[in-house]
Amino acid sequence: MLRLLLLRHAEAGWPHGVDDIDRPLSPQGMRDARRVGAYVADQDLVPDLALVSPARRTRETWRLVGGSWESPPEHLVDDDIYAASTRGLLQVVRERGGDASSLVLVGHSPAVPDLLATLAAPDQRRWVPLHYPPAALAVVDLAIERWADAAPGLGTVERVVTRRDDD
Repeated sequence: MLRLLLLRHAEAGWPHGVDDIDRPLSPQGMRDARRVGAYVADQDLVPDLALVSPARRTRETWRLVGGSWESPPEHLVDDDIYAASTRGLLQVVRERGGDASSLVLVGHSPAVPDLLATLAAPDQRRWVPLHYPPAALAVVDLAIERWADAAPGLGTVERVVTRRDDD
């Protein structure tokens, strides 16, 4: 079994004149990212690999999440994540997962929550939230041996945590 953590970037600001890809985290986003990192460590969910969108807000989210861990895993900034469709994100997971038994994908809405809905087994879809706010984290267990075999409907949604759940 492989484990996939799906993390939407934390809350970002949008300063005047800044392109979307260069948007920084807001102060609230920074706090939320640190809290997600602490939660992942406390719950013994630290992954073996991180796949991160090149957008500033996702890289900052990853830096704050992974920075709270004793031994952060290898991370790959992957240009294919930034504007990916759900199918594109699934392909990134299939191609980049390698030998990791667990990985975190740090990306954007709507592709990240749509990937959660796609991977969830039909009887698990009730656990997929209608709203996937910034810094939301889903943990999905996949009944597969290789990331290349990741496919729709194979996931068990182990949990979904949002900032409100963690307050």
